[in-house]
Amino acid sequence: MNYKSGFTFVELIIALAICSMIFGFLIPNLVRQYSTIAMIEKQLEMKEILYEEISNHYNEKNFSVRRENYEIVVSLEKAEIVDINTNEKVSYE
Repeated sequence: MNYKSGFTFVELIIALAICSMIFGFLIPNLVRQYSTIAMIEKQLEMKEILYEEISNHYNEKNFSVRRENYEIVVSLEKAEIVDINTNEKVSYE
């Protein structure tokens, strides 16, 4: 009988392959998903601010407002919010 305590060479190679797959595939995908989530969160924040300003000016058909870092322009056919720092834009027609 063989009573060795420890790992064999094959088990160590398999463990190394699993770790390299984790670092090679999973972590970059998580980073990409995080950047996508951050972009979507920014757009959602802009939409929320646009909705708040439209609600605040419900009796006006055309208006232009500057709020924090955003420029908001609403006309009869278009509502638009632009981030002044990054120049990101969300618009509805």
